[in-house]
Amino acid sequence: MKEFFNQVERNCISGALLLLPLLVFFVLLEKVWKFFQNYGEKFAHFLRLDLVLGKYATDIAGGIILVLLIYFSGYLMRLSLLKRFTEWVDNKLMIFLPGYEKNKKEAEEKLNLRNRKPVPVTDLPILLKVGEYWQPAHLIEEKEDKVVVFIPAAPSKDHGQICVVDSNQIKRLSGISLENLDASITAKGKGILNLI
Repeated sequence: MKEFFNQVERNCISGALLLLPLLVFFVLLEKVWKFFQNYGEKFAHFLRLDLVLGKYATDIAGGIILVLLIYFSGYLMRLSLLKRFTEWVDNKLMIFLPGYEKNKKEAEEKLNLRNRKPVPVTDLPILLKVGEYWQPAHLIEEKEDKVVVFIPAAPSKDHGQICVVDSNQIKRLSGISLENLDASITAKGKGILNLI
């Protein structure tokens, strides 16, 4: 019976930790939306959009004002004074809003994935001959009979060592993508035999 109550207590605490940041987010979102609806109503009435679109004019005008404000705020962020102010606000939000830092990091990671630059053409998957065995690696650059090779240190695909070797020490892996090779390296080599 005691174990049952302990399980109920853990579930309630976990549920509260999950719902609290969501609740704060939706309350803030509602307040922000009401703020922009007020100005959207005035803007829609000024442009006589309420006669054409009816009750939806307030939401549409408020949404347009919000999108424009977000867009122009992106330009203002390039100013160092506003950037410092935003960092100060972020620090305060991390103190007072539980889960804010985690959600912010997840959003930044998603934006970074979306804005990721394409992999350069010279960054190709290869096998590097090292003694009696072959090492998965990236071909970074080649010039005449020498090549620059990046050898990832598994399980990380972003850390490793750079070597300059003779071009006859590498074997190009045509027909597979660098992402597939990196996925195998992250998985500590699982699946590399299927790629060769």
